[in-house]
Amino acid sequence: MDEGHFRLDKLLNKAEQDMQKVEAKEKDLHKLLKENERLKREYEVLSDKERKQHEYTLQKLQNKIREEEIQYLKDMERKLKQIVIEWKRTDDKQKVIRQAEELLFHKRAKAINDKIQKKVDTKFEEIKGEVKIGDRVKIRTNNQVGKVLELRSKAAVVQVGNIPIQVKLADLVLVQERQKVE
Repeated sequence: MDEGHFRLDKLLNKAEQDMQKVEAKEKDLHKLLKENERLKREYEVLSDKERKQHEYTLQKLQNKIREEEIQYLKDMERKLKQIVIEWKRTDDKQKVIRQAEELLFHKRAKAINDKIQKKVDTKFEEIKGEVKIGDRVKIRTNNQVGKVLELRSKAAVVQVGNIPIQVKLADLVLVQERQKVE
């Protein structure tokens, strides 16, 4: 009887210790769950702030682009008015037509090319070296970046996007992606 009582007492003791361990682990689990909830709320706040900051930056950039477009349109309007005045004043209508064509077609192309060049220059930097197969290069004439697929005597085949094009070696410059500064 004493032996059975002793084993039962030992078993109850062990069960009580196990129960205390389970309760301690349960407390720890509740603490971790509360911490997890707190971190989740903190993350949501930070994520919301980051999203709002991104939206603000995007809106600011869009406004800047709109301002540039408005300025460009005002400038074009002023120049076109000047061409109309010149048209009324002069007998050399061909000269005025050439001026209008220059203004309308070449200026816009130059503005677009300048914008592309600025975008490429912020992402890539020119480096010195000889052009080899597999190198990344910028085509000077149109500011596009591509990969050299093939070298010929005075030209190279450069893949820009999905399109391979032949370009004079003199029109190519080696580039590499700029390192992001954080």
